Amino acid sequence: MNDNIPKYVDNISKVDKFKRLIWRMASLFLFKPFSLPFFNFWRIFILKCFGAKIGKGSIVYSDVYIPSPWNLVIGIESCVGPEVKLHIGKTIIGNKVTISQRSYLCSATHETTSLNTPFVSGCIIIDDYSWIAAEVFIMTNITIGKGAIVGARAAVFKNVEPWTIVGGNPAKFIKKRIIK
Repeated sequence: MNDNIPKYVDNISKVDKFKRLIWRMASLFLFKPFSLPFFNFWRIFILKCFGAKIGKGSIVYSDVYIPSPWNLVIGIESCVGPEVKLHIGKTIIGNKVTISQRSYLCSATHETTSLNTPFVSGCIIIDDYSWIAAEVFIMTNITIGKGAIVGARAAVFKNVEPWTIVGGNPAKFIKKRIIK
């Protein structure tokens, strides 16, 4: 065995881990079982109790994976659809945004310039009037510009310009989004 192999350094605080454990237990009983649409007000209330900032008229489905609600900001009349997965980092969703089913907003990653690959928390910003279609992957520290559309199953590794439509893996410009 080689003694020169560096040990992994866990840089996630014990306080954060404890908060996430409490949230996981609470969500198991107070969030996830309330899946019918008329329980949306209850789900929003529970998320707000755990520090989420959510605007009026927004919808969050019960099977959304939210590991750290205190890092979640959602504007007014936005929707986080079924089976969407968020990560530990900050996620900021603007007004009138739709995040479609099974999308993954990966707001944290690992440092690749170290052999220990320590955890690095980041931020994803999805600006107003944007639509993230089904099964999209968005990497950490990405901004989706105002009014942009990310096509189904796209993988976004670079910022998306406002009022554009992108798709593919990696996501590439398809055309300008023109509102009539």
